[in-house]
Amino acid sequence: MTVLYIMPPQIDNILAYFIGTVAAFAVMYVEDRQNINQKIFLSVTFFTLRWLSSSMAGIIDFFLDIVLFNSAIAAMSWLHYGLYVMTRIMDILFCSLLLLLSIQAVNRAYEYKNRYMGKKELLMLIVPSLLGMVGYMIFHFYQVKSEMTGFYDVLCFLYYLMSIIAILVIIVFFQNWKSLQEEQLGQELLESQINNIKMHIKEVEKLYGDLRAMRHDMGNHIQMIERLMGADNSSEAFAYLGRLKSEWQELTPEIRTGNPVTDMILLEKSNEAQMRGIRFECDFRYPENTKLDVFDVCIILYNALNNCMESVNGEKPYIKVHAFRKNSIFMLIISNSFKGRLRIDPAEGIPYTAKKNGEHGIGLKNMRRVAKKYMGDLSFEQNGDEVTVGIMLQIV
Repeated sequence: MTVLYIMPPQIDNILAYFIGTVAAFAVMYVEDRQNINQKIFLSVTFFTLRWLSSSMAGIIDFFLDIVLFNSAIAAMSWLHYGLYVMTRIMDILFCSLLLLLSIQAVNRAYEYKNRYMGKKELLMLIVPSLLGMVGYMIFHFYQVKSEMTGFYDVLCFLYYLMSIIAILVIIVFFQNWKSLQEEQLGQELLESQINNIKMHIKEVEKLYGDLRAMRHDMGNHIQMIERLMGADNSSEAFAYLGRLKSEWQELTPEIRTGNPVTDMILLEKSNEAQMRGIRFECDFRYPENTKLDVFDVCIILYNALNNCMESVNGEKPYIKVHAFRKNSIFMLIISNSFKGRLRIDPAEGIPYTAKKNGEHGIGLKNMRRVAKKYMGDLSFEQNGDEVTVGIMLQIV
């Protein structure tokens, strides 16, 4: 604004503040180039609130001038001057107060500050601001041309006030719609994970059936090996043993946690990591004799490992799963290599996401919901090129 002041060309106030708002947007863009649509929304909304608040304060000041100034007061120069200074100060205070109240109202209504804002959402949110600004320009134009006052100013004041209310109403409506959408996505994600767990349970049942069948035939296998060895046919006996060992390895999972369902989930993620060239280390033991529900543990494992698979990077990527129990506390610690900066949402305590499909932190919220069920919580930290999530559960 100082640069604009010393420029020779005279420009309109609205254009001057528009240039100032664009400059503010440029600073935000340079500082953080993520979620550009949200920065456009913030800039347009503030620009509109600034002018609507200023105009409302100007109308209040106009009626104050009518009350305070008359021909008798005008004759007393010092009193006239003192009242003039007082009204200008009150005009600044009115403008600042209205702008502050408007910003606080928008800030309180706009809860999803750390969500990605799509183009359709941006359009929905800035339309009331644009309509309020266009209306202000139209009213201001006719007011200057006709010098209308009185009831016309009252109509202008009401329009400006309703414009600010419309901005707030649309933001609140947007929050409710976003919350409903997130709840629906979370429910769909949870149902999908439960279906996956049920599928793993069926695989475990099939595995146990195959193990029972193999155990049932074990006597026949032993007799066959004895006959082959008794007939001095050791080569065929060793070949038979090799086939038997191969079948046994196929039926017994490489990862053994003490629970067949978590075995299957960790084995699935281990195979996925192997196919993607990611080193997978697992030191997980399912706690025995506790109130812990295997479904809840699987929800935590699914979401945590899915997030690791999405974010892991580096020259030698890896994922580590470690769990231990100490008295009534069960700790699950999952780490992955990550070159970058982990940005934590201070309001929710979970990392920001780059997803643009509305699935902001749904998996993490499901994990937190399970942790809260067991009087626990989540924690995130970054140590160099490694990100770690810790899940604490009270299981006794």
